[in-house]
Amino acid sequence: MNGDKPMTQPWWKQPNRVMLLNLREGDEPRVEARAFVEDVKRYGATAFCINGGGIVAFYQTKIPGQRISATLGDRDLLAEIIPEAHKQGLRVLARIDPSCAPRELAEAHPDWFARDREGNFFEVSGHYVTCPNAGYYHGRMVEVVQEMVRRYDADGIWNNQGKFAAWDTDACYCPTCQRMFRESSGHAIPETEDWDSPVWRQYNEWRYRRIAAWVQRMHQAIHEVKSDAIFISAIQLAESLETIRPGGWDVDYWLEHQDVVAFECQRRNTAPWWPGIQAKYLAGIAPDKPRWMTVSYFYPWWRLYAAPEAENRPWIAQQFANGVNSWLHINGGLSPIFDRRGLQPMQEVFQRLGRWEEYFDGAQSDAKVAVVFSRYTQDNYGRDDPYGRYMDSVRGYYAALSEAHIPFDVLSDKFLDAQRLKQYCVLVLPNTACLTDAAVEAVRAFAAAGGTVVGTYDAGRYDEQGVERREAPLAAMLGGRHGACRRKLQSSYGFLAQRDDALLQGLGDTDVVPNDGDLLEFVPGAGNVVPLTLIPPVTAHSGATISIPEFSAVRGATDVPVVVHGAHGQGRVVLFANRMDALFYKYGFPDLGRILANAVLLGLGDAQDLEVDAPDYVDVTRQAQPGRRLVHLINFAVGKHVNTGWRHPGRNLVPVDGIRVRLRLAPGQKLRAVRSATDNAVLPHATQGDWAEVTVPRLADHEIVAFELDA
Repeated sequence: MNGDKPMTQPWWKQPNRVMLLNLREGDEPRVEARAFVEDVKRYGATAFCINGGGIVAFYQTKIPGQRISATLGDRDLLAEIIPEAHKQGLRVLARIDPSCAPRELAEAHPDWFARDREGNFFEVSGHYVTCPNAGYYHGRMVEVVQEMVRRYDADGIWNNQGKFAAWDTDACYCPTCQRMFRESSGHAIPETEDWDSPVWRQYNEWRYRRIAAWVQRMHQAIHEVKSDAIFISAIQLAESLETIRPGGWDVDYWLEHQDVVAFECQRRNTAPWWPGIQAKYLAGIAPDKPRWMTVSYFYPWWRLYAAPEAENRPWIAQQFANGVNSWLHINGGLSPIFDRRGLQPMQEVFQRLGRWEEYFDGAQSDAKVAVVFSRYTQDNYGRDDPYGRYMDSVRGYYAALSEAHIPFDVLSDKFLDAQRLKQYCVLVLPNTACLTDAAVEAVRAFAAAGGTVVGTYDAGRYDEQGVERREAPLAAMLGGRHGACRRKLQSSYGFLAQRDDALLQGLGDTDVVPNDGDLLEFVPGAGNVVPLTLIPPVTAHSGATISIPEFSAVRGATDVPVVVHGAHGQGRVVLFANRMDALFYKYGFPDLGRILANAVLLGLGDAQDLEVDAPDYVDVTRQAQPGRRLVHLINFAVGKHVNTGWRHPGRNLVPVDGIRVRLRLAPGQKLRAVRSATDNAVLPHATQGDWAEVTVPRLADHEIVAFELDA
């Protein structure tokens, strides 16, 4: 079933390249099973997903009320395609969508459907939205998936849109939801979003838990029929919060009930490193599970229009470099009206992933730095402005480390403990305001044992529900305390008070760096170092945003810290009193990114064992296999920067020549050879002490530098 490779472990635990091929009603006449499967094989794919059932069935279902596609006729696509795929060594997942159902079903099963506050159904495309707590999800969809797995020997199920508030509708107030939430909380479902209300926060958490309960039910239902069939459910991280949060999507709660953990990665109006943060997060929460991620051929709002090749290449590269199997999502590819320009390039990329399989199988990150992502902070601190209050800090620190070529992982705040943190030297909390007591204790212990904790602004000051702690953990670890909050510091500066400090290295001949936004006053503890202090806003008058040139001189600075660092136990704490990470994301001032990166380098110290000399748009990821250390170089597409509110697509992949990579060998290691994955060529290397250095002649879009070692 898997070609010429021996079956040493379940197929989904092996390296895979997957196609997600969305059919639409009317596509069936253009589907011929053998040609369809052969087309998939042109991508070097090992598996693919095809429409099964739910909203509409593309097979001859025997379940009453499940509508069969109007253009299917007497054909059965699952019966035609799955056997042909198996014959040619491919695995097949059937796609379901439980989000809505024909309106006719509401006459017999009105309790299956979501309701608005007035008790009305939500109508979308001639269907009614279904309720994730009711019988359609927990009964009918169980019948559908079991039928497809049992009758057609499908290798698994892929779920799309299993969520509350599907297709941009509103919260569900159906009798089932009302009863279940009251039984859980003692309260009615809130009428409006109010983050100051404990009931609203409880309801928000309840949605996540209820979708997780459905994921568990589906996983059980599929395995009841076929023990080696897999269930994968669509979900995203951080971006698309207008979908994630009301939908109840939190992958952390699904881990036990997902054979393969997966993310969708469709949005293109966000940062170009979104695939990277999602891939790193999957590796962080499930290092021992297979991980998949979609990459859309298209733009979500224009499903027939191809994303530029120059953008999709690094999009896929970030997934592969972080140990995630790519899943190419093509919608409407059989349509006579379609953008076909990206098909051949994507075939080339996927075929290359197949050739590079040896560098993927069993590879694990050996980064020494971890950045924490917190869904609790996203919701209970971010509230009605999660991007501005929280996500911009995560984005900013991510960008600072990427541009400084410092490899790092991304961890969930829910799984911070000594075992998970033992790999790392530095832990970064980018305004990670909301942490559980257990997470705070893990952070304290990490620093006490010798690690460095880097936090910005409100890091750790609130519990997971958004309730402020009596004592700020990082301030206490430094032996200091917070004071008042200075707000709206536009046109202020940071003053280089100790320019020889490690945090200020590389800034050059300047006395100031830009500052903006809010700042928490901090009274330092004994032995703390304050290298950067505040220069208050220099403006024409209170409330102005700019100064008069003749009166813009700065004659002195305060002693109010912008950043402070000091010892805690055997380790160190670096605390930014402002949101320098968010400022870097907003403005892109290189000095701010350098200071953020320097804080991490200070913590790494002698543990820094990888250096890459390349432009800042080259992303660096490190992985390890037995006898091999891998350095992935990813060339981000260069685009036009304009302030439109929408990120323009990457248009140009500009090759980079002469990238120097230096790796320090561990004691007792000997370097046999260094190879480039693109042509498997041996790269000449030089050694100096325990450091080995190679020069990569040219980086097009993605290169792997493989250091082959003798223990």
